[in-house]
Amino acid sequence: MIILETFIFFLLTSVSFISLAGYGLVYTARYKLDILTSFFLGFVILGLLITTIHFFYKIHLYINILILLIGVIFFLINRKLYNLKIYDKKNYIYILIFFALIPIFLTHKYHEDFGYYHLPYLITFAEQKLIFGLANTNDAFVHNSLWLNIIGVHFMPKNFDFVILFTFLAYACFIIFCFKKNFEISEKKVSNYFIIICLFYLILKFTRLSEFGNDIPATIFSIFGIFYFLKFIESKNLEKQYKFFFLNFAFTIFAILIKFSSIPLIFLTMYILLKNFRILFKQVLRIEFIIVYLLIFTFFIQQFFYTGCIIFPSKFSCLNVSWFNDEILFLRKSLELTNKSYYNFSYIFSKDEYLKDFNWIPFWFQRNINEILEHLITTLIPIILFLFFLKQKKKKILIFNEKKIFILFLSIYFIFWFKFSPVFRFAIPLFLSLIFILTINFFAYKEI
Repeated sequence: MIILETFIFFLLTSVSFISLAGYGLVYTARYKLDILTSFFLGFVILGLLITTIHFFYKIHLYINILILLIGVIFFLINRKLYNLKIYDKKNYIYILIFFALIPIFLTHKYHEDFGYYHLPYLITFAEQKLIFGLANTNDAFVHNSLWLNIIGVHFMPKNFDFVILFTFLAYACFIIFCFKKNFEISEKKVSNYFIIICLFYLILKFTRLSEFGNDIPATIFSIFGIFYFLKFIESKNLEKQYKFFFLNFAFTIFAILIKFSSIPLIFLTMYILLKNFRILFKQVLRIEFIIVYLLIFTFFIQQFFYTGCIIFPSKFSCLNVSWFNDEILFLRKSLELTNKSYYNFSYIFSKDEYLKDFNWIPFWFQRNINEILEHLITTLIPIILFLFFLKQKKKKILIFNEKKIFILFLSIYFIFWFKFSPVFRFAIPLFLSLIFILTINFFAYKEI
């Protein structure tokens, strides 16, 4: 059994990586992206495909195999565009990194949410085509995550061991991506420093995938959105700016569709677009952008079919259709109370009193301060070590021209998070960005 599962793991891992890279390559051939970036963009196509197909068919094993094989065919037809250097020594290092991360997958235990709504949703996804009013069967289905659609590709009847495989693959490939961006580029910029902070945090904290559920992919794609914002403002080449703007846009939208807590990231995308509207306004009409628009459309249509509302928990977006149940609107307050730690102190206030006049803040602070400090200290320790051991340069190396805009973004992000969902794991990109902006001046003259 162990030998069989090991074989399935490596087979699924290889096929899934190649398939998504194939989809990503076909999708964005004009940008000549590396294989890892194409792999992450492949999730956009996969999300669109599987969500659309589910409108008409149940997503059973044969459909999943077909979806993966089509991606593999795309890869084989177009693989020359990647300019892969198979015998490059650096590739062996990245393979070694991947193998070093495999124990994270092998030792995972499912998040407590898995049995509550992940597994029931996946079973429904595999056994039924789209069900109108699905949210009425389980409160957790009221707001769906695009990631739950995607991980359905690896759902096997009576075997749930590989459901988390895409989460693991995204994590492992992101770690390798960070290494590549820092060790294969001679000129280090602000974006490199940001990705280094993210790299060390993810290695130190995300050692058990089960603790974070859908938060890992949301965090990774949010980091990508911020990273490519930084790459855009660093670049003076127009073609590269086109590419970086698209990557910022695609990854930002994808992160939001996984977790609505990522919504503030759209500020960076809008800033790029509005500031550079003259050169970018035609770009947003290109096919690669249209595919992202289609993904947005299909996701919210699915959401409407599940709940009767296009956007939860906004009452204005709900229509008086037969499957709409207005009781789902009360879930907003319940979620707010949970996120603001009410149920740890329910013996002190009533629900209304707790939320009134910011009464919740000191209790929320008491409940969350240790966790927040733990994560921040974990992020700061390697940075402090770097500060002492990196070489000093006379010339300023890290130049950040949009610092004020980035601070404004962080302010908006913090207000949004603190108002709606003040749980640390929902704002990991916010705190990583905060550490980044607070420490960048210390490293401006350091050789990274």
